Amino acid sequence: MKEKIRKVSTFTIYLLVCLLIISSSLKIPNISQAYNTNIKSYTDVKTLRIPKIELVSTVIKATDNFENLDYGLVYYKDFNPNNKIIIFGHSGMGKGTYFNRLDELMPGDASYLDYDEKTYEYNVMNTYKVSKKDVYLLENEYNSKKLLLITCVKGNKNKRLVVELFLKNIKTLEK
Repeated sequence: MKEKIRKVSTFTIYLLVCLLIISSSLKIPNISQAYNTNIKSYTDVKTLRIPKIELVSTVIKATDNFENLDYGLVYYKDFNPNNKIIIFGHSGMGKGTYFNRLDELMPGDASYLDYDEKTYEYNVMNTYKVSKKDVYLLENEYNSKKLLLITCVKGNKNKRLVVELFLKNIKTLEK
């Protein structure tokens, strides 16, 4: 019974995320203006950098109903570089579409997470598309050192683009 409740809860959250990803109405023009991404002394500040697509953005924890997805990039559940991290973002046209160029990433491309005075370097291993109903992506994977970047597939609101990256290196940020 508990397993059924967990699956239904996970599916419900996933559907909410899907609806918010599809939504294109924005409440503030740019998340990086609302959150200073250059502050390295705060351990709760998380910054995603993807040089190939010229992306630098703060990543914040998703609220219970994911309404803050309209403000920028959000991570799902936990943020632990030893486990799987899932980051959602909008794609498409207009403001707040931080993952608009995510489909340009190829195996081997580097991405970086700055967090807790460290830089975590990830490399793209795989990109694939899934149905918006595929909730298995949301399951925890402990000790996987995996990063998933997820957005809508351009032109198909029923599909999600998933970029799967793995941790390659950890460097301490210089103060």
